[in-house]
Amino acid sequence: MTKSLLVSGTYFPPQTGGISRFMEGVARSLGRDRVCCLTGVMAYAGTASCGPEPRIYRRPLAFARGRLRQAVGLGATLATIKLRERPRALQFATVYDAALGPTIRRYLGWPYIVYAYGNEILDILRPQAWHKPRLGLECADRVIACSNYTADLVRQAGVPEERIEVIAPGCDSTLFAPRTPPFPLVERLLQSRRGTPTLLTVGTLVPRKGHDMVIKAMGRLGNSVPDLTYLIVGTGPYQGELERLAIAEGLRDRVIFAGHVPTSQLPDVYSICDVFVMPSRSRYESQDVEGFGIVFLEANACGKPVIGGRSGGIPDAIAEKETGLLVDPEDPGSIADAISLLLRDNCLAQQLGREGRARVVRSFSWSQTAERIQAVIEAVVAEQRYAAASHGA
Repeated sequence: MTKSLLVSGTYFPPQTGGISRFMEGVARSLGRDRVCCLTGVMAYAGTASCGPEPRIYRRPLAFARGRLRQAVGLGATLATIKLRERPRALQFATVYDAALGPTIRRYLGWPYIVYAYGNEILDILRPQAWHKPRLGLECADRVIACSNYTADLVRQAGVPEERIEVIAPGCDSTLFAPRTPPFPLVERLLQSRRGTPTLLTVGTLVPRKGHDMVIKAMGRLGNSVPDLTYLIVGTGPYQGELERLAIAEGLRDRVIFAGHVPTSQLPDVYSICDVFVMPSRSRYESQDVEGFGIVFLEANACGKPVIGGRSGGIPDAIAEKETGLLVDPEDPGSIADAISLLLRDNCLAQQLGREGRARVVRSFSWSQTAERIQAVIEAVVAEQRYAAASHGA
């Protein structure tokens, strides 16, 4: 069984966000026998480990800005890892990490794979972009794209079709599962809004996520869905603007900003809502797209119907009219119609939630994701051996 080294300079627990959670899921599911991890993200007191499986090397100096400092830090770290772990391949969390790929392969002979999401691929496609990440992507033995949309972007970056694999993130359907009250945290967040029909969005507060379109959709619903509450979980720079919009729409007391909620308590939050909605839109001028959307899987796994924007990789995360609804992310009327339909038709909402959970359990377990990733790693190592044997002959 081939062991690999997962390299993620910036995105790794306890740092939060979609990529960090993806990398944590990969590390946990592959386990100590198949992966070890190198990151520049330091732990802090009370930080939960990535589980007993992978060994994590937290070495900020290996990702230092100065070339000399980084060379010293990375060289010493890789020497230690090579001796202790004996990896045969590399996994790079992003194309920015993969800028190191060609050099490490040249000196240590390790083939490498790169994970691709969306924003970072759009970034390196810019004419003025730093060339090393794109070179790292183009030279990768394999690129793992999180969605078919992302795979198309990788093709645009010049990676041949035969070196692209589409592997979606997994979801822990044991953690993310329907729960029953009481939910002390959620009840404290909702306060006087407890018991009202509730919409939920979980995600960083940035324009791409479409929180503003949900607030505008609520304004359009008017009295057709009385006493509707919108619970927003997450933090980010867009909160002030969203608060002003809620006031302008006359909805300030019905839009609740919950801030950060620990992953362990997210299932309670999903379970309290009637509909999960995140109408993300693509903002190409800012290289900002939704590559997939793990939160749709999490909400589905908790038995909830979902509404997402028809953009980026979201159509891979939502099976339209089977596990949720896709809407025009730029049209509050389209979003309002979808919300109204699911709140009025309880049978449909429950059916989408049931099918959503069944789909997650059937097709998106972390064990399935890990086996697909390991198969890619084994393939690139086998190809390297064959090439070496052919060259020797």
